[in-house]
Amino acid sequence: MICALLMGREGSSGFPGKNLYPVLGRPMVVYPMAVANACPSVDRLFVSTDSPAIKELARQAGAEIIDRPAYLASKEALGEDVYVHGYRTIKERLATEGQSVELVVLLMANGVTVTPQSIEEGIAALRANPEADSAVTVSCYNMWSPLRARKINARGYLDPFVPFETFGDPKKLNCDRDSQGDVWFADMGTSIVRPHCLDHIETGLLPQKWMGRKILPLLQWGGLDVDEPWQIPGIEAWLQAHEVDKLFRVQRFRWNHFYDSERAVLSVLRMDRHSRVLDLGSDPGGLGLALRERFGVVRYAAVVGDQGQASEVKELYPEAEVMIGDAGTETVAMEGGFDLIAGLGLDDDQEFFPAGLRSAFERLAPGGTLVFTVRLTTAVTICDVTRSYQSVRAGKSAMVRNPYVVRNIGEAMSVLRGLEPARIFAFGYIGIPSSAAQTPLKTVCFCVIAVTRRRADEQPAEPKVQLELPAPFDALT
Repeated sequence: MICALLMGREGSSGFPGKNLYPVLGRPMVVYPMAVANACPSVDRLFVSTDSPAIKELARQAGAEIIDRPAYLASKEALGEDVYVHGYRTIKERLATEGQSVELVVLLMANGVTVTPQSIEEGIAALRANPEADSAVTVSCYNMWSPLRARKINARGYLDPFVPFETFGDPKKLNCDRDSQGDVWFADMGTSIVRPHCLDHIETGLLPQKWMGRKILPLLQWGGLDVDEPWQIPGIEAWLQAHEVDKLFRVQRFRWNHFYDSERAVLSVLRMDRHSRVLDLGSDPGGLGLALRERFGVVRYAAVVGDQGQASEVKELYPEAEVMIGDAGTETVAMEGGFDLIAGLGLDDDQEFFPAGLRSAFERLAPGGTLVFTVRLTTAVTICDVTRSYQSVRAGKSAMVRNPYVVRNIGEAMSVLRGLEPARIFAFGYIGIPSSAAQTPLKTVCFCVIAVTRRRADEQPAEPKVQLELPAPFDALT
């Protein structure tokens, strides 16, 4: 069995609270946990910590908790001792199940520069090379070569940290950072080790003895473990460049993350901190943070599909009210109804349109608005998954087909008029279907629609319709 073991403690003297520090809107520690969970070869994830907050995040990620004892939770405690303690605990637990450890994927709460691909590469390398003790992520930093390292002597001057003769003939060395060859540093993204490295840690090479002596490199760039606040922008850029942030279902959580069309429609609504918002869409929690950023909205509730998504929303937006259900659930209620119900990203949810749409509209407060996204065409509606679909990843490796739904604008407008709203406002543009989509349509109209419920003092009448859509959609009301 291959087990991942992550360590992270409550305290940090140099960078207080670093393991829970927001990185791209999420606590730092959730990234290595998400990476481990995304690896097909990793069977179980264990987290060694003394932090109640990290324990809760670990439980939400499906990890098994190892209580880190006080003597291993001080700033003097060595990481190697924490790993050994965690490994022995894992070995004992597996033994009671008749299982054994093949490899251990060692992770750090503040070591986020790791990908599922790197871990899988390391596992494959160790299986192919039985003589190797470990496989470790490394980054090339020639600018920090030992040749350039200095120490301050007793008189206050700089001396070479390492004698120049260590690098060969000093006459062949110079100020060029590459003159001594590439310099690779273990960047603490991950160390994938055989059990004997932890059973006999005293035999390993300094300074990270858990790596053993025969260490395979897993080459990457820009890796590091975070010890200072100034490193945060660097790891955020790294996570985005390697698409680690896409391991999470909620992708958007800042106002500028949302499409121009979505922001255009939301911006015409009069929202403030008193507005009551219900989110049925594909970025629960994230939309709430964006609305708080833009309008000061704090009364926010989200409906999610399962406990895993609920946990992700709470780690992203702890103050959010989260309920498990579906877009048409009747169990979600706020006194007086909602000022905004959002269904962004529900284009392919055939339960939402039209049945869930009506259910959501009826839960609006008078004068409240339902905002949702839809793809439109002037041709016939396509909702047949055999003709129009896109492949998406489900779980660690499986790909599934989801319908790629495009609705006829006339049919869509008929459904909306049937709600008897006060106003229908639509904003959209013509574009090419997603590269992941297989559909007979060459272009579609990507549209955001706002449907406003009548106020109590408004008499039934034809809704005011405003379509800011490209031709010919603008005339098809």
